[in-house]
Amino acid sequence: MDRKEVVLDYLKRCNAYAEDSIARKNERDEFDQTASWKSYIEFNDHAIEEIKNGTLDHWFTPLPTKGMEGAQRIDVNELEHGQRAGWLSGLLSPRPLVIASTQDEHGNKNLAPYTSVMAVSTAPPLLIASFSCNREGRYRDTLHNLRTTKRAILHLMPSTHSTVEAIDETASPLPEGESEWNLAGFTPHHLDPLLINEAVAALEVEYLEDRALPDAVARLAVLRVIGVWTTEATIPPNGLDVLCQHGHDRLTPAPDSWGVKVLKHYGSQQDSA
Repeated sequence: MDRKEVVLDYLKRCNAYAEDSIARKNERDEFDQTASWKSYIEFNDHAIEEIKNGTLDHWFTPLPTKGMEGAQRIDVNELEHGQRAGWLSGLLSPRPLVIASTQDEHGNKNLAPYTSVMAVSTAPPLLIASFSCNREGRYRDTLHNLRTTKRAILHLMPSTHSTVEAIDETASPLPEGESEWNLAGFTPHHLDPLLINEAVAALEVEYLEDRALPDAVARLAVLRVIGVWTTEATIPPNGLDVLCQHGHDRLTPAPDSWGVKVLKHYGSQQDSA
């Protein structure tokens, strides 16, 4: 659905709800309480008509993009760490947010959010992800667990406010031995204790290696996808409605205002759908 259709569908649903409310009040002989609902329906009908006849087209027109005329160059080497991270996050987005579920050699489970996961190969199916360390030089528990048990499940999460709150909890620093599962409130799947029931989909991966990045403390891990957990019967043609990071430290639903298929990377001309 495009943006107009979404708004029209919403207004029609509002009217249906209002009409049901009027019917219930009429059944209870509460005729004096229906006037506001009738005004509400009239207002929505007027908005629906203006959307259909194009009066409100300017509401749905994307803002004009800016070209490079008048652009200025920012030397990233002169930026503080927070500013540098902000610019990179703000420009190179949206990126899917992934909750990595791992366990250590003793069976202690860990959850952690990442937005650095990227597919870099389909044959074989390989992902990469970067892992930073704290000020004491200690790397994230996820990297330690990947190195020791060689396994993780990477979850795509639903775009709800309650999920964002739970994800925020998984990023909380915890004493050694405590699990983020207890803070987030997620429940494990009966087929795999690392699989989050509340996820939209998940990728099961095995750890291959991690490498140092030039002049950086972060490590780049290479992960091979060995399984896909999904309830979808077919490949989702428009992707899934999942949480992304869009901007710096800002989570949003996956943008889905419009889409165009790009097929030239297959090496032959194909008709787009």
